[in-house]
Amino acid sequence: MKISDSEMEIMKIIWSHDDAITSAQIAEELKTEWKITTILTFLKRLDDKGIVASEKIGKTNYYRALISEKQYTSQQTEEFLDQFHSGSVKNFLAALFGDKKPSGKDIEDIKQWFEEV
Repeated sequence: MKISDSEMEIMKIIWSHDDAITSAQIAEELKTEWKITTILTFLKRLDDKGIVASEKIGKTNYYRALISEKQYTSQQTEEFLDQFHSGSVKNFLAALFGDKKPSGKDIEDIKQWFEEV
């Protein structure tokens, strides 16, 4: 599941809160001039995608993330790797460095990372 750039702006706000958040709180924190109806449309899409859940308390809907930012990033990275590099980390690294040879530090950092996982 892919999140649009606009939906991502909303998700970053939701992820920055430990508790559920209202659409009014999201509107307050957004750096855009979106109307509340626009925000509600994006929240509905995120709910339909299973990325957020809403709970009505009184007359107010509260939204919380069903997937963490780290989980989403990992999922999107895997999809990117599969789509553009046949799932191969080697192919990805070759494309990343292109004709440029990785520095000794780059190689050591990659080796250290592989040893830690």
